[in-house]
Amino acid sequence: MVGGGREQGFLSLKNKLIKKFEETLAPEEIELAKKDPHSRRRPRPCGFTLHVAKGCSGGCLYCYVKPPPVRNKLSPKALVYSLLLNPRFVPRKSFIAIGAVCEPLDFPDYTKELILELLQLGNPIQLSTKEINYDLANLLRKIDTLISMCAPDEEICKKFEPRRPSLSQRLEFCEAVKGGVFIRPILPMVPLEKYLKGIEKVVEYTDRIILGNLRLIGDVPKKLGIKNLSKKYYKRKRIIEEYIRREFDVIVFRSACCSNAYKHKVICWNRCWEKGFCVRCPNRCWIRASA
Repeated sequence: MVGGGREQGFLSLKNKLIKKFEETLAPEEIELAKKDPHSRRRPRPCGFTLHVAKGCSGGCLYCYVKPPPVRNKLSPKALVYSLLLNPRFVPRKSFIAIGAVCEPLDFPDYTKELILELLQLGNPIQLSTKEINYDLANLLRKIDTLISMCAPDEEICKKFEPRRPSLSQRLEFCEAVKGGVFIRPILPMVPLEKYLKGIEKVVEYTDRIILGNLRLIGDVPKKLGIKNLSKKYYKRKRIIEEYIRREFDVIVFRSACCSNAYKHKVICWNRCWEKGFCVRCPNRCWIRASA
């Protein structure tokens, strides 16, 4: 199928999946799922964000997400059903991102069941975490698992992410799940040399690194004692990127969606090659799209 026929095929599959879920979910779960924001939320550049919870146990100093974490009231199956109801979501095609406004491994059993349900849809799935859970390692290898940290430096992580595992523990887990390292957010008060030096250790554990900027929203400016980010701050990401590309044999991405596309060997749904974010990685989305 191509063109309209291809889209019609996705729609037919979506309707079949919705019907299948409605045959197994209780009526009250169906009603809750229909009212849930996932059934209508617009996707972000990284994809459709799935909220395992709202709130986080981490309390990282740069983060706008506050404790305590409150788990999603929907069951994992009902959450996937709610996503299927979203008119913008396309099974087997739309990107899915788990980890927004929460730490998904705060609720490992829920997250495990959610991933198992999502895998049946055939969509590219990405999960971001600062936690470690070796019981889920085999499952996390099947998706694009990103291990997050604000800097590739033990002392910096201890200061800004005091409730999360050490940098060394996270890197070892990253290697175990064949994940990517998500350096996010790059912090303006950390010397640039700390980032450049720390990359030497990171590249021993992964084949890809994603870089992300700081968001000054909520009470983050107050917690960090800064009101805005200077133009010089935004040059940091490019300096780190150029250093990695020049010195190491790993891929450095400017956007998380590119890592998800690379992991699953599909075209980046955010079409980063048209927006100046493409780093010309081996996935070669711009060629696949024109084929």
